[in-house]
Amino acid sequence: FFLDHADFAHDSSNYTAYMKYIYHMQALSAGALLPECLAAFPAAPHYCFMSPHMQRFVKTPFFMFNSKYDSWQLRNILQVPCYYKDQHPCPEHQQQAVLQYGRDFMNQFAVVRNEHRNGAFITSCVCHGCPWPNLVLEGKSAYAHYAAWLADDTTGPQSIHIDTRAPNGGGVLKNSECSTFP
Repeated sequence: FFLDHADFAHDSSNYTAYMKYIYHMQALSAGALLPECLAAFPAAPHYCFMSPHMQRFVKTPFFMFNSKYDSWQLRNILQVPCYYKDQHPCPEHQQQAVLQYGRDFMNQFAVVRNEHRNGAFITSCVCHGCPWPNLVLEGKSAYAHYAAWLADDTTGPQSIHIDTRAPNGGGVLKNSECSTFP
């Protein structure tokens, strides 16, 4: 679930502009994208190639595994220098940008969360290929939460599991697959 988000420098070299380029370069159209989405965004059809905008048109229930501090997104969408250039610890203003990105993730994730057929496990581990078998919330692994959703043992809000803590559980997650923060 990649965000529609400005980069750290707030310049035109951002992910949304790149998705607009991809839309035109690949000549995407109604055959490749949801017609309902294209009708909703006639002036910005590339939005239908971006999760936060197209998600409300997806009719198939799904379970989402994601980090609200996805390390690929911190490097490539937010482009915060301490991740983009792998220079840790992050200075305070960059730490604040990462924390804001997590809040922005949760705001844009609302479209998934509000669809009661969906499920999710959202971690605070700073990762992209996250260590899902080792991540636990509410006493269950990510896969156990997924299995409960798949078996219809949980539905609606009980199927959305979110680690509300700061990056890497506020320092509690010591998994080697969680990138350094700050």
